[in-house]
Amino acid sequence: MQTNFNKKKNMAVLSKIRDRSVFLVLIIGMALFAFVVPPKKIMSFFSSRKTNAIGNINGEDITREEFADQIKSYKNGRNSITDSQATKAVWENMISEKIYASQLKAAGIVVGEKDIWEAIINQPSIKNSPQFQNEAGLFDEELLKSYIADLESDTTPDGKARFQSWLSFERNVKKNLERSAYLNLVKAGLGVSNAEGKDFYFLNNTKVNGQFVLLPYSSIPDSTISVSDTDVKKYIDAHQKDFQVDASRNLQYVAFDLKATDADKAAIKKELADLIADNGDYKGLQNTTDYDTFVNENSDLPLDDKVVYKNALNSAIADTLFNSPVGSIYGPYEENGYFKLTKVISKESVPSVKASHILVAYKGALRAKPDITRTKEEAKARAEELLKKAKRRSVDFAEEAKANSDGPSGAKGGDLGWFKQGQMVPAFNDWVFSHKKGDVGLVETDFGYHIIKIDDTKSEEGLKLATVAKSIVPSDDTESKVFVEAETFAASLSKGKDFTELANKNKYEIKQAQRVKKSDDNIPGLTGNNRQIVLWAFNDNTDLAAVKRFDIDKAYVVAQVTQKEAKGLRTVKSAFAIVKPKVIKQKKVAQLAKKMENGSLEEIAKAQHTRVQSTGDTSFENPSSSAPGRDKALVGALLGMKEGAIARGIEGRTGVYAVQLKKKTLPIELDSYEPFRLQLERKLKKDDRTIYNALKEASNVEDYRN
Repeated sequence: MQTNFNKKKNMAVLSKIRDRSVFLVLIIGMALFAFVVPPKKIMSFFSSRKTNAIGNINGEDITREEFADQIKSYKNGRNSITDSQATKAVWENMISEKIYASQLKAAGIVVGEKDIWEAIINQPSIKNSPQFQNEAGLFDEELLKSYIADLESDTTPDGKARFQSWLSFERNVKKNLERSAYLNLVKAGLGVSNAEGKDFYFLNNTKVNGQFVLLPYSSIPDSTISVSDTDVKKYIDAHQKDFQVDASRNLQYVAFDLKATDADKAAIKKELADLIADNGDYKGLQNTTDYDTFVNENSDLPLDDKVVYKNALNSAIADTLFNSPVGSIYGPYEENGYFKLTKVISKESVPSVKASHILVAYKGALRAKPDITRTKEEAKARAEELLKKAKRRSVDFAEEAKANSDGPSGAKGGDLGWFKQGQMVPAFNDWVFSHKKGDVGLVETDFGYHIIKIDDTKSEEGLKLATVAKSIVPSDDTESKVFVEAETFAASLSKGKDFTELANKNKYEIKQAQRVKKSDDNIPGLTGNNRQIVLWAFNDNTDLAAVKRFDIDKAYVVAQVTQKEAKGLRTVKSAFAIVKPKVIKQKKVAQLAKKMENGSLEEIAKAQHTRVQSTGDTSFENPSSSAPGRDKALVGALLGMKEGAIARGIEGRTGVYAVQLKKKTLPIELDSYEPFRLQLERKLKKDDRTIYNALKEASNVEDYRN
């Protein structure tokens, strides 16, 4: 036992060293910084506004404090979200907020408190919540105001967190109101003319019928088209908007997982099994009665001495434990990353009660509704009157509750459902659990006077358990072997060995991490936070092909930088795989178009060993059943042609067309094109994202987060 104590003591010392490591590194780092950097530059660094700003949007700084507060608020209630995800989401939200704020200010739009309150009380989550409905089932503003006041006055940590969540909800309502007001203002200035409505009608309803020759892209094998770096660079330069990127790194890595071996698992199970019997004067789990001390000394999880019910246990062990006698021990068994031993300390029959009540509240009682004006004395007299009535066998208690109860359960006939000992306020709890089924009585609490009826009772069996748990982790020997294997691999690479060749030789699985950003917290394929790998990859001293070993949660990782890309236009190397098929298509279009430069459709078809096809009647709105007749490039070309004319080199979905218009049938003229004008206008005004993207593109956003 002394060994276990010393081990925990040593771990505590190591933990303290780790806690202070950031402070020590900061002191040493500042000393080195002062040694190599002139004092003037140090002062310049600390006087820079960027030291307290994580970004700037249209000339307005986003401070560290503001950003940190919003991240904290965003993460509240989102337990599974990572720091990286929260940071990215908040950053985008703040860009959006700042952009709209500047636009609202310029447009003179102000959203007042009354507007915000109206929007809040009309939120479905608020308006339809039973918490804010009166006895008639109608939304009551006063109940909402009382709820907010209670939140604000609650100074407990949980209370403060709930109030911050409410403030965040209010901010979102205000933000949505402001954006709607701005977008509606912009949309009011967006219109479609009658002439545009008419053009839209004719475009979609004009029928064309033509003939064509299709030379498919597949007629030229990809292998015959060469694509050079110059071709790719030329394509990127011509489409720069599509190839703007943030700084990124590509990595390849091998993960050496720290997993318990079969021998390690057997040792852990034996360690648990050895705890069952006594060891000299030390009592084992079988005979100990001091479960708190025993579990805390031997287990990686604390003792839970609450009564446990069957539905709360793992189904694989629930039946076994509930069918085992008191004092029996089950295990070792595996559960959620632990091997466990569980002893049944006691079996308890826990009573449950199903009850109904009629609440008679008075002015000043806890959570009394604002419209209640009766005094406490009047409430007591009224409750005693209702009690006499409720005790009559002919009276329907549920109907009396619906008609007279001031509590939220009144609408359900006063039904409170099933509950166990301790779930109700003390006076209510004591009366209920000291009476039998069918009894009716009167109890006073801070909420008012309760006429209570016990509808039913039952007992549920529960267990008190003592569980000793040991984490399933690799032994020191296993961890040392994995470390040596990872370190040997890293050392060989640092001496010039090829990463892929060496990994394949040792049958290691190579994993890829593409386009890792500087703000990322983790590497794809690895668990937990791998920020240290990201920071190393972006360090100015980390060269291309650099290799390093990292200690992460449950693994050692040997990583290599395979590509470095700066912010701006993508490099030819990084874009080559994406651009190559586009360049191949461009070259095929040029070659196929050249084959149809001269001659009629019949002559082109004969020369290219194909045939002339017909589109049939087709239009934008009602394409023909044939695949070419549904190709918008082909239909669009026909709509823009004169009858008899031939268009050549039309780039389509599956190939290049030479097409001749045979007939064009215009739709009938209409007296009004209003439905088509409105259709276009609705489509134009529906796209809020396009409006925001235009605003964002026109804004000056500077990001200092990294």
